[in-house]
Amino acid sequence: MAEHSLKLSNRRNMELNGVNNVINFDEEKIILQTAEGYLYILGQELHITALNLDEGKVALEGNVDSMEYKALGADIKARSKNILNRLLK
Repeated sequence: MAEHSLKLSNRRNMELNGVNNVINFDEEKIILQTAEGYLYILGQELHITALNLDEGKVALEGNVDSMEYKALGADIKARSKNILNRLLK
């Protein structure tokens, strides 16, 4: 299993290692499958600036508001709907 780490600078730039897949992304949320589970990144103006899944590396920029991990067995579709419902309220 690849080692997972992340570095967040000034809540604007993030570098991650140990990323297996990008599940979903838009300007308000990015969902990544990592070696430690699913990682939900919420914010505004989020953009993936570098992606190398062969090496497990992802870089992104934007205004990061929150991050949350979920177990790999979690239902990510249900979670995505909850996030969308909360954002639309």
